[in-house]
Amino acid sequence: MIKQIPFNTLYLADHGWLKSRFHFSFAEYRNPENIHYGPLRVMNDDIVAPHQGFATHPHENMEIISYVIYGELTHQDSMGNKESIGRGTVQYMSAGTGVMHSEMNEGETDVRLIQTWILPKEKGLTPKYGSKAFDFTERHNKWLHLVGPEWSDSAITIYQDANMFVSEIDAGKTLTFELDPKRQLYLKVMEGDAKINGLLFAHGDGAEVVGDPLVIEAISDLHILLVEMAKEA
Repeated sequence: MIKQIPFNTLYLADHGWLKSRFHFSFAEYRNPENIHYGPLRVMNDDIVAPHQGFATHPHENMEIISYVIYGELTHQDSMGNKESIGRGTVQYMSAGTGVMHSEMNEGETDVRLIQTWILPKEKGLTPKYGSKAFDFTERHNKWLHLVGPEWSDSAITIYQDANMFVSEIDAGKTLTFELDPKRQLYLKVMEGDAKINGLLFAHGDGAEVVGDPLVIEAISDLHILLVEMAKEA
């Protein structure tokens, strides 16, 4: 089963310096029927203007993952980390018992990123931070395992049984993803257009997928993100 979520149906938060589409209830967008999908609590498609950003603020008990589509994002936190990341880089922070951090665009062009929050397996865990930059070839016409649980072989490990995969697929190419019947996933088309399990998807669209394997046919050059997790009881 695949439930398509068109980009233009997502809530738009336009603050001038920030334009964001919320896949789930967040900030001023309150929808009791759209709180989460399994442990996936937040997926925001953010565009941040130059010399703007999210000033220092607190978080706790959340796994926070940012994936940059274009531009450069600068992270700083109370654990002593500071770095700037660009296209195709994943950044991870487990807020655990509590962390202060900022996410800023210190450059001259817009930054677009997908920020994802995943509920941790338990509260009160030790905070941690990590990031990883990848070469384009690592995600070109194949799946790159960005994030996974502590027992996985992913580049970044988190405190939850959830996985994040990304691929950039050339126009005309097809890529499949086998989904265990006991698992589900949420997909996000970040760039491009595709036919996925027979449905047409455009830039920004999302979908909930349960049970079915994915057959992804890129209509134009495609940049796609998957979050895979245990099926809800």
